Amino acid sequence: MDSDLVRRAMRGDERAFTEIVNSITDRFLGVAHRILRDTALAEDAVQQALLSAWRDLPSLRDPDKFDAWSHRLLIRACYME
Repeated sequence: MDSDLVRRAMRGDERAFTEIVNSITDRFLGVAHRILRDTALAEDAVQQALLSAWRDLPSLRDPDKFDAWSHRLLIRACYME
């Protein structure tokens, strides 16, 4: 993920976050579907993970770690489903 894009999103830039979401949604859906084996549950987990990412993004310490950080959010959301 482009760290400049992540930095902009961390400062509250909604357009930057939208670009991030557009670039990771398909991958997230694939991962969530492989874990949950249900399309509706996978979509719910992805939505929850993206909501958590937007809410918690300002607390991310290293923008270069966004991919690993967001993946952990997705895995947690899957377990919650």
